[in-house]
Amino acid sequence: MSGPDDYMREQAEQLAQHLRLNDGKSGYVAAEEGQYHVYVRRKWPGKQIAEWDGVPVVWHENVGTHKAARR
Repeated sequence: MSGPDDYMREQAEQLAQHLRLNDGKSGYVAAEEGQYHVYVRRKWPGKQIAEWDGVPVVWHENVGTHKAARR
């Protein structure tokens, strides 16, 4: 198994922009083989996206500040 390709990484960036996770503090999106992982500091308000571009999205809420800032 290989890691995510350039297309998956680009789509992860698009998903982060769609979710407005561009401030570097509230969370981020990571691309992995066959799925996207969304890490956010707080419980996500509203409905979570189950898939993006046909790829499943796994949510991780209430992660620590350092994890959400990808430090």
